[in-house]
Amino acid sequence: MPRNGNGSVFFSSPSGSAKADIEYLANAFAFSGNFFAGGTLGRFQDLTSFGYEWYRVGTSSNPAVQHPALRVLLDRDGDLSTIADRGGLVFERAYNSLPTLTDQWVSDTIDASTNLWSFGLGLPFADGGYGITLAQWQADPRFANAVIVGFSAGVGSGWIGSFTGAVDSITWTLNPSPEEFITETFNFEVRPGETPVPEPASLALLGMGLLGLGFARRRI
Repeated sequence: MPRNGNGSVFFSSPSGSAKADIEYLANAFAFSGNFFAGGTLGRFQDLTSFGYEWYRVGTSSNPAVQHPALRVLLDRDGDLSTIADRGGLVFERAYNSLPTLTDQWVSDTIDASTNLWSFGLGLPFADGGYGITLAQWQADPRFANAVIVGFSAGVGSGWIGSFTGAVDSITWTLNPSPEEFITETFNFEVRPGETPVPEPASLALLGMGLLGLGFARRRI
């Protein structure tokens, strides 16, 4: 499913019990067969926006509102020596009164007014519900020292039915000072010299899921 070039990140989830993610982790390191963030990308307070492009194949049998989600991964107290407060904030169109389109690439940008729900972070699941904006999370005193340890996109985990789709062009922007904006964008392509695989199923990411609170998979 090429996008903005000859590639993208392809997801194929055969059932609701499967899960697949692709993640970017700051200073990632391997430990016990997994990857963990050993650094930060910056302060959560400095995050102005993040976004991506995604695709949902119309033959997917999971609920029609579901599509690949995008998450900002955080360490809530800013202390990287502890991980019990690691987790993330998740974007899904269903909680922003937006339709989930099929058989076409969709571009979404998450900004101050976008609703995000939470997981982990040493807080109750979906703390505050599903209608808390990025600006409100950043203004929450509990996040005063939060740092960004990565970003991830993925599908599955509790979904009912199969899903096929993809993501591409994951981006984020930080504003650490009035004069400075830092933007990173990742467009996924086939490695030079390699031939694109014509059969999408062979590109499926195994549904290993997020294990524990390390939020690690593979560093891009």
